Amino acid sequence: MNLSLNKKYNFDIDASVNTYAGELALPYVTAALLGAETIAKGRCRFLEGIVGKTVISGLATTDTIQAANCDFSGGSNVALTEQVLNPADLAVMEEVCRGTMYPTWIAANGRMERNGDLPVAWGDFLLGAVAERTGTNLENLLWQGSATFGVGFLSNDGTIDEAGIDASACKDFIEHDTAAAAWTNATILGHMSGVFNAAQQVPGILQKPGCGFYLSYEAYAFFLQAMAAQNTGAGFNQSFEGANYLGYPVYATSGIPNTVDVMVFTYPDNLVVGANSYTADISAQLIPTYQYDGSDNVRISMRFACGVQSSVAGDGVVGFNFT
Repeated sequence: MNLSLNKKYNFDIDASVNTYAGELALPYVTAALLGAETIAKGRCRFLEGIVGKTVISGLATTDTIQAANCDFSGGSNVALTEQVLNPADLAVMEEVCRGTMYPTWIAANGRMERNGDLPVAWGDFLLGAVAERTGTNLENLLWQGSATFGVGFLSNDGTIDEAGIDASACKDFIEHDTAAAAWTNATILGHMSGVFNAAQQVPGILQKPGCGFYLSYEAYAFFLQAMAAQNTGAGFNQSFEGANYLGYPVYATSGIPNTVDVMVFTYPDNLVVGANSYTADISAQLIPTYQYDGSDNVRISMRFACGVQSSVAGDGVVGFNFT
């Protein structure tokens, strides 16, 4: 017998006041969006308040210096680029047991009270817990895409391979083949060198703010091991969170799976994430199903739209070990 069904709680939810739309839903939807590491750490350009398909503008330049004379350049070396970001309508539909979450809620509030913070209301705690889980899932979708989400930075179907990259938001980046062998701490610096050399073919990219390497946590660990093995000050004096290669940051990215040897060299402003937060189209709901069906469950739903795109189609390099 499940005794939790008969447990009396002092945090029951009033079904009539727990539907949030527009600005009222913003804290919960925003928490879900900011749970994605790439957004939370500012490693992309995050556009909020978009509605439907959105045109992303950027500048593509070639050589802008010419011999001194009386004429202006015809303008073909500075061009306005336009990329279309098409957000997908997404929903979170989770069901949690009050009896399961109750001890966690009590423990969390106990810690907060000991630290002098105000306790978290039951409804906010539930929405926050689901938002955290949603952010982790969203981070994967930003990079890997899916049939539901659509195009991600490195795939459109959840699988990062040659076909996925060719259909991704970074499909126009230079492709650098790092050879078929799996990456290790003995080979990672050579692969990064190859990607960096390829990036020098992209005009102006090396001067872009934040330009650097995006790779998995496993590849990031290989990089740190390789730097330390060189027995130089550059290897030992770098922070685990802020390592760099030739002065360019190396971003450990949880949305890139450890099982795939792939890295991206570009700058945060070129990786665009768009969401419809700050619009009337977002919503969040707490539904106390225990009041109606004899269960001990609460349902949480959120509705929002999100998508990704590159700003300047060719401003980057993708290095991988498959063809």
